[in-house]
Amino acid sequence: MNSGFTHQLKAEITNNNLPQTDVSSIFNSVFNVQLATSPETINEVFELRYQVYCIDRPFEDPNCFADKREHDDYDPRSTHALIRHKMTGDSVAAVRLVMAGENPEQADFPMEGPCFHRMDQAAQEALAEAPRQQIAEISRMAVSREFRRRLTEEKSVSGISAPAYYSDSENGKRAMPYISLGLFCAILQMSVKHGITHWMAVMEPAQLRLLKRFGVEFDHVGPVMEYHGSRRPAFTEAASLIEGMRSRRPDVWSLVTDGGRYLPAKPDTDYKLNARQVA
Repeated sequence: MNSGFTHQLKAEITNNNLPQTDVSSIFNSVFNVQLATSPETINEVFELRYQVYCIDRPFEDPNCFADKREHDDYDPRSTHALIRHKMTGDSVAAVRLVMAGENPEQADFPMEGPCFHRMDQAAQEALAEAPRQQIAEISRMAVSREFRRRLTEEKSVSGISAPAYYSDSENGKRAMPYISLGLFCAILQMSVKHGITHWMAVMEPAQLRLLKRFGVEFDHVGPVMEYHGSRRPAFTEAASLIEGMRSRRPDVWSLVTDGGRYLPAKPDTDYKLNARQVA
């Protein structure tokens, strides 16, 4: 990244009283979403994940990846995306969706065994009733530490799912999670492309609370547990999450759906919501 990166980004976001309708224009002026459909862009994803998961926050052993590309057995049945900074072309964040693959009844999801037995009965029933070929796990959300450092973000407990904090004109910090929302743009685009109707994820409690502020609320959220740090498992039907976002935060809905261009399909079966929402 060039040395003028932070100054340029601050110049792009200088008004402390931005209306909600500016969320899309700000994100789209600074970043873009790129689905990783070529070997070259998939390699970029793996390289960014190596930096985050093996170097910045070593959840994985770097000695296991001689090519400095972090990958695992779930990647062959996953789809991937990057968030790029427009001015420099740098990849600053990545996410994948793990799907059931060609044998959905025999395919597990990374968080399923460790986490879902800890969730309540309603969540377990919702997962069991959803068609597995239409379920995807939101996974490997990674944000470049170097990128976050340049934005003067405070240190996070992990390199996963961290929002970006932008310094305002008075050298304060305001939590405008453009990176997190951009990753949700990517998640939705990949889901529409692959016919995904249900999402599962395991996230830091603070990240779930932050997303709720921006209208992103999962239907079922489990208890805090130890899973690469303190995490909460979550499960939701994508269309209900997006529709709820539209009523709560139409500005964020416009960004994530690209003005209604990307909308998830309705599931093949009836979906029962849990009245409990994100804390």
